[in-house]
Amino acid sequence: MSSDTTAFGIDFYSGNKKAFLNCVREGVKQPFSFVVTPNVDHLLQMETDGQLRDAYAKARWRLCDSRILLSLLDRLGVHLPEAIPGSDLTLELLKWADQERLRIVLIGGLETEAAKLRTIYPGLTLYHYNPPMGFIKKPDEVQRCLEFVRQHPSELVLYAVGTPRGEILAAATQPHERTGMGFSIGASISFATGTIKRAPKWMRECKLEWLHRMCMEPKRLAKRYFADAVYIVPAYLRERSLRQKPTPTKQES
Repeated sequence: MSSDTTAFGIDFYSGNKKAFLNCVREGVKQPFSFVVTPNVDHLLQMETDGQLRDAYAKARWRLCDSRILLSLLDRLGVHLPEAIPGSDLTLELLKWADQERLRIVLIGGLETEAAKLRTIYPGLTLYHYNPPMGFIKKPDEVQRCLEFVRQHPSELVLYAVGTPRGEILAAATQPHERTGMGFSIGASISFATGTIKRAPKWMRECKLEWLHRMCMEPKRLAKRYFADAVYIVPAYLRERSLRQKPTPTKQES
């Protein structure tokens, strides 16, 4: 891992969104690989979730999803050109798939949302499967998801089942089983279809999208964001301390 792009144990993708989308255009033709989108909540989950850490290690690219995390990385000396929020990236992928008449497998999301996607993007072919709640703890249900992905060739696989479920599913699909690229996209389908309204542009630019989302879904997100806030300050200080320690040198005999 390159030291100038690594922090919190993650080697971050160092290009901008335009360059990354060019990588995707080639990547979808190759053996299956997947992308993860680290943010503060992912860092917190990785502290205790070995499966998520394993998925991160297997991912082809790790895109900084959060403008808040981007600022912290910059303070640590990891200078990335921009954050690439998953919601923005998902819209770019959907537009591209629509224009190029590509195929997408969508795991998760409501059937009504899948129907809206087909209406908004008539050029793409969408294969949709929504597993039941708690599926990740049921091996048979996990296998149903994996089989659906294997049996439906596509350029893109979008996992709309939340973290770490999407990352675990993506890591369980082997490169020899199919081609294409996978993305764990969280609630991005709900944003893309208008089911959930995104924060205004000025709030996103001011790093306040989290506040808008919390106001929209307080019961689900308030506790999560509080835990993230409690975690990130000491985590940042630990990371800064580690990076400031002098590199041990071999003592002369």
